[in-house]
Amino acid sequence: MDREPATWKQDYVADLKKVIEANPVIGIVNITGIPAPQLQKMRANLRDKMTLLVTKNNLLLLALSDMDKDRKGISELVDLIDGQCAIVGSTDNPFKMFKIMEATKTAAPAKGGELAPDDIDIKAGETPFKPGPIVGDLQQAGIPAAIEGGKVVIKKSKTLVKAGEPIPANTAQMLTKLDIFPMTVGMNLIGVYEEGIV
Repeated sequence: MDREPATWKQDYVADLKKVIEANPVIGIVNITGIPAPQLQKMRANLRDKMTLLVTKNNLLLLALSDMDKDRKGISELVDLIDGQCAIVGSTDNPFKMFKIMEATKTAAPAKGGELAPDDIDIKAGETPFKPGPIVGDLQQAGIPAAIEGGKVVIKKSKTLVKAGEPIPANTAQMLTKLDIFPMTVGMNLIGVYEEGIV
């Protein structure tokens, strides 16, 4: 016996279709890696400017495919869905949408294992730390630290991780303690549909 898809899924696809119907400009946004609290804040900031719905990719695929008869060419957005995605609807032009999405990007701490987007440099000088086991922790993370005049100092400037290399977990921990946030998180606009063109 065939089972009906769960009604919540049907309702959600209907909500996605409403966003597509109500907005002349539709974007697909990658939100992979954005921590939930930051995503909530970004959504709140966008509320007056555009409609954003976070969804499962298979439901988004369904909604886009279903809407192709009403909005010719919109199903081409399907090819852009990759990672964790959201759909965004707006009355603004695609360039303004792109600028608004770029403005959501903020510096974030590394957790360890990510690839460094740029060289991660550490500068020589005093740290905010009191002398203690922190010196050993800094040294283990590859940071040339020592105690001088009752303060923990970094002895010389150094590139800890080169761009494109993985950030070791212990280095990531120390970078966070030093208020160095090498990663960028934010909404990444990967494609836009307007007037039949993706």
